[in-house]
Amino acid sequence: MTRHIPRTTPPLPPILELPKPGLVRQILATPWLTLVLILSSLFLLAMMAFTVWGDRGLLAMWRTQRELERLVREIEIVEQKNATLSREVQRLRSDLGYIEKIAREELGLVRPGEIVLEFAD
Repeated sequence: MTRHIPRTTPPLPPILELPKPGLVRQILATPWLTLVLILSSLFLLAMMAFTVWGDRGLLAMWRTQRELERLVREIEIVEQKNATLSREVQRLRSDLGYIEKIAREELGLVRPGEIVLEFAD
């Protein structure tokens, strides 16, 4: 007859150990640990504040991005006006009929021998 020996398994290592209840009291009871804890907490809080509200923080980045988008739109408008004016200059340099039209409409010039009739409204 065989004898059955029960197998014992070693205990599994704990995955997450919870701190002992007295650890927080020990830290708070030690003045220099309390000071280190407070100062490091203040430092982290200050760094988070600078990350959001600092000169190069998130809010400044968003403001700069909006300003960049506004300036890009403004540049597009100016480039369109510039292209229109360039076409106008080219036309004034090359099209004599257009020059005559501008001279008559904007400057009120007439050719010699022409009679101008103006009607009152």
